[in-house]
Amino acid sequence: MKRIQINHIVVNEDILKEIKRYMVAPWQRYLLLLTGIIAFVASVMNFMNKQYPLGIILVVLGVVCFFEIYWLNNKKYKDILKTMQKETEKSENIYTLIFGSDALTIRNCDMATDNKMTYERMKKIIETSSTYTVFGKKNQFAVIRKDALKMKPEELFDFIKTKETKIKKFPNA
Repeated sequence: MKRIQINHIVVNEDILKEIKRYMVAPWQRYLLLLTGIIAFVASVMNFMNKQYPLGIILVVLGVVCFFEIYWLNNKKYKDILKTMQKETEKSENIYTLIFGSDALTIRNCDMATDNKMTYERMKKIIETSSTYTVFGKKNQFAVIRKDALKMKPEELFDFIKTKETKIKKFPNA
């Protein structure tokens, strides 16, 4: 198989809500989580040593780190939704995905624009209840709705496995 084309992928607010927790880069999420945990542990130690001002500052730092994780998830989701509504004046966009020989072409049918994601830039595939989402470097992603996929997911994954990607784990289809 030289290429795979998936037509009429509708991306709307519900789909974006479903994948929003994956939009933040994992290293950002882990770094904030680790910083928050260390701040809480250090604050407990400071409270035990009766160093209350430093303990309070560390508790505030921990709370800010956890709030930042939540805020980043919502900010990315809202930014994408706002851009989608501003450019097309619709609450949903229709895409066609073309898995070619050297890259994935993401064609926005509403705006008649194409974006490419080379296979080398693909980092992971996430499965949610109604989508498979391919994430690439620099916050690039492509949504594959399960109801738009006219082939078995294994066939698509086998095709992607023949390419040079950075994807280590594929969903169990």
